[in-house]
Amino acid sequence: MSLASESLRSAVIQRAGERCEYCLLTSRFQVGGFELDHIHPVSRGGPTNLDNLAFACPVCNGRKLNHVDGPDSVTGEVTPLFHPRTQSWHDHFQWSVDSPFEIVGKTPCGRATVQRLALNDLEMIRLRTLYAELGFDSTKTDFE
Repeated sequence: MSLASESLRSAVIQRAGERCEYCLLTSRFQVGGFELDHIHPVSRGGPTNLDNLAFACPVCNGRKLNHVDGPDSVTGEVTPLFHPRTQSWHDHFQWSVDSPFEIVGKTPCGRATVQRLALNDLEMIRLRTLYAELGFDSTKTDFE
């Protein structure tokens, strides 16, 4: 059961442009449905309000669970995960030059998020590739 009202859910979806705010996958064609992620989890005292909700694909939401941090893959230091309300995706991530559908963490936060959410597992890369072939290229980002 969702803790968010339908109007709150609609506002989150609209703000996200119908994309996962972590991996940028479009919600079109998704049978299972995207979910509202409590950026700061309810289990850790996070509220159910517009500032604490992100639109997330089932994979990213399922991997994030109640995590708020993770290890930086370069330094090993534990660092906060990406926060879609207070941080810009482009400040922390970029698309790989060598592998066009792979997300590269540019900062400790970005790298920790890529690792914790396994943003580049083979199935996610295949899905991004398929969506691009259908005309929904996640790498074409028009938001800040």
